[in-house]
Amino acid sequence: MKSINSIDLNADLGEFQNKKQLENELNILKYISSCSIACGGHIGDSESIKCIINACKENGVAIGPHPSYPDKRGFGRKAINLSPQELEISISSQIQNFISIADSLSAPVSHIKLHGKLYNEVSWEEKLTNLFLNIVKNIDESFSVIGPANSLLESKSKQAGISFISEAFIDRRYREDYSLVDRNQDGALLHSVEEQVYQAKTIVIEGAVLTDTHKLIKIKPETLCIHGDSPNSAAAVKAVYSMLKKENINIQSFSYEKT
Repeated sequence: MKSINSIDLNADLGEFQNKKQLENELNILKYISSCSIACGGHIGDSESIKCIINACKENGVAIGPHPSYPDKRGFGRKAINLSPQELEISISSQIQNFISIADSLSAPVSHIKLHGKLYNEVSWEEKLTNLFLNIVKNIDESFSVIGPANSLLESKSKQAGISFISEAFIDRRYREDYSLVDRNQDGALLHSVEEQVYQAKTIVIEGAVLTDTHKLIKIKPETLCIHGDSPNSAAAVKAVYSMLKKENINIQSFSYEKT
């Protein structure tokens, strides 16, 4: 029995560094309904943001900024020692720069989703959760926040009256506490298309996800994510799209339906 009748399918994009990677991202856009775009913290600049926003407009894909720790060398996947004020300035400036570019292209912004280490820390560490939600309130509290299902960020967002979109990953292994297995550990990443389709199907059909201890835990996200820089990402998202259609599960963003 299906756990979900409709779902958003999202990807983290704007992370390309060459023409081949850009072509891969443009292929992914054919199958997703929302997109979080790197905005200069771990990678990306004004031109890459404009490129992906324009492509999203052509494909009817909802957009949002994808800020991170200011860590281009480590691709935003390690913690950076910043004061709360420095971190607030960094996140705010990335989001506001993205909004300014989106406004110049007449592209509505629907959500905010953090990247990498910042995504994980804000989702589970109360001081950082509160700092981030204050940033959202100060910029535009009508934006939705995308984050992990069953996280502290989910409960705190709802308490603050901020729309929260619960997320599950099709290409990452979970722990029993709903956190992700660290990328440095064996088995953290699901590389094959078959593994990713199986995880996506288990989530939407059974309302569960398999953990690193081989236990099924309940999960009911509103969006499924694939990382644009994952191996076989374009092939995997196409296969997941086909699986969802076969199961008569509607693919739709928070704003408009993907047909």
